Amino acid sequence: MRAWLAWTVENLKQHIGEAYNLNLSCMRLVMREKDYWNDTFKIRDISDVGGTLKEILKMRGHNTSHTQLLYVSSDPEDYQKEFEDSLMNKCIEFHFNSILLDIIIPPGPEALPTTTIRRKGRVVMKIISMEDESKGKERKIQVKVDKRTTLAQLKEELVPLIGVVSTGFEVYRISGNEEYEMKRLDEILMNISESKLIVRLSPLRVEEYRIKLYLLQVNSIEFCKFMLKSIATKDTPVREFKKQIIEEAKVQGIDYVLKLD
Repeated sequence: MRAWLAWTVENLKQHIGEAYNLNLSCMRLVMREKDYWNDTFKIRDISDVGGTLKEILKMRGHNTSHTQLLYVSSDPEDYQKEFEDSLMNKCIEFHFNSILLDIIIPPGPEALPTTTIRRKGRVVMKIISMEDESKGKERKIQVKVDKRTTLAQLKEELVPLIGVVSTGFEVYRISGNEEYEMKRLDEILMNISESKLIVRLSPLRVEEYRIKLYLLQVNSIEFCKFMLKSIATKDTPVREFKKQIIEEAKVQGIDYVLKLD
């Protein structure tokens, strides 16, 4: 829409409210700012900033002769939260600070496209698409990931999709026809946008066995459902292996009631 530089924020909010029938009492107006130090974007709430639009834009380094991108929300429930904790802030921040990755993962649990994964309120990964799984075959998924995420954090987000704990697999970056293992867990994903990655299960040590575990559901149409993969040795006591399964299920966020006895 067209606005005058001489308007205040309140004038602009009034104009937006009338044009789109939005509630002014819970309206937030947000501006995007680029952080040139680390090539990310910051989101600023200008809902209550004084001065004219021209003054606000100049103060924040924007060219007043160009079209400006602003974001508006008038959700009463979200408005009750501090802006930093609001869903509006999280969604916009993730949109501008995310990268697209194509990842090949081993056979494992089902995941629905557009599944959004949050940690401590922050959106860290969103599944955009997933190929239909052929039984026992690798799967290709496309995800949006916050580019400030570390490799260690990415591995944690992939755990529910792969069915093993994060120490049970490695991530490789594909360049040309070569695969290069990503070893630095503190490596930031910022520089691998649009990269292709492949996940491989870690090789087993002597006398270790990889075990696929299925959940028996007597009263369900799906009688037997894949739950997770685990690793054990032939000398592992059954009770200890049961404890291991329960802990790994917790880590992977598997929502089943599993009891030791």
